[in-house]
Amino acid sequence: MYPYATYDLRKGTDGMGEESFTLIEKKINDLVQVVSTLKKEKAALAAEVSRMEAEAKEAGKKLAEMTRERGEVKDRVEKILSRLDSIEL
Repeated sequence: MYPYATYDLRKGTDGMGEESFTLIEKKINDLVQVVSTLKKEKAALAAEVSRMEAEAKEAGKKLAEMTRERGEVKDRVEKILSRLDSIEL
């Protein structure tokens, strides 16, 4: 038998007492509340990560499009400059 928690058959309780159970119950309730809060925060952060990933993907697409357009503009400008070079003034 454990010395710190002896069961008294006459009283129907162990040596811990009502206050100890109340304290344990409060701590468990507090822990449940913390876990619940952390789960909500985790869900919110997961949603934020998803949103930011979508933004990053969209930014990557825009960058690729702008890079392509820049290349096209550069080619056109080079062709115009080449035509100007071929004109004798």
